[in-house]
Amino acid sequence: MHKKLIGIGLTVVIALTLVLFVTLPSENNTAGNSLTQEEVESGLNLQENGESGTYTVNLISGNFGQESKGKVLNDTDCTPDEEGISRCHNDIELVDSNKKITIVNPHNMKNNRCLRPGETVHLSRNQDGKVTVKLMEL
Repeated sequence: MHKKLIGIGLTVVIALTLVLFVTLPSENNTAGNSLTQEEVESGLNLQENGESGTYTVNLISGNFGQESKGKVLNDTDCTPDEEGISRCHNDIELVDSNKKITIVNPHNMKNNRCLRPGETVHLSRNQDGKVTVKLMEL
């Protein structure tokens, strides 16, 4: 009987652990955007992404409402692929909440520059769930 109770107890603990693991958001998946990089880039002309200071990006961590304003903190991981597209990572501090988000910005650095630390940007979402970053000053 004692072994049976231990087995039942262990089963309950394992089941609860699995439920928590599946239902709680992980630290790497806290973005309100559940799109993959491929889904974000689908239909975009990556050679022109960033033209006129407007970028379509992938929100990979953090969250914001429908619109927000932020300050670019950094620009990293900008090595281009064979087509000249860089997928730069930027951390952005949200002005209205002092929270931080991380984006991946696919663009050709030869055609359109990277976001620069210290710049102020406007963030918004479109109907497809894609995030747009627009430079406040060019």
